[in-house]
Amino acid sequence: MGDYDDFEDNQYPDNDEFVPYVTGSHLTQRNGAKVVMWGKVTKVSAGDGFVVKTVDDHEVQIRLKRPLNEPLEGWYELYGVSQGKSVLCDEYVPLSEEMTKNIDLEGHKGLARLLAALDDPWNLGDEATGIAGVAPME
Repeated sequence: MGDYDDFEDNQYPDNDEFVPYVTGSHLTQRNGAKVVMWGKVTKVSAGDGFVVKTVDDHEVQIRLKRPLNEPLEGWYELYGVSQGKSVLCDEYVPLSEEMTKNIDLEGHKGLARLLAALDDPWNLGDEATGIAGVAPME
């Protein structure tokens, strides 16, 4: 496989503005698209990357562009391109222990399901004056 830039993103043309949170079960639906997901590290491979368990209990292989040179443990927010049942990872950000000790797995799964169901969740309409009484900030 090639680098991150080798992947076509034509199916999701606005994906540079909105990168959806996904769960393990949504990865195949977003194949070839940029995604963000949460996962807890379960296994680290020196050359390949690592494996995470997602909020919906799927094991997902996280492939890295460069060999891993640091120990990984705990929860991470992962940015990359979906490759079906794996992710070619562009960046991974550790989530603090404080943040994850009471992590709301059901809430995050619900958020990912909602965002997956909406084509453009941040589009509030075409009217410049706002929608349903919502006025733009000055």
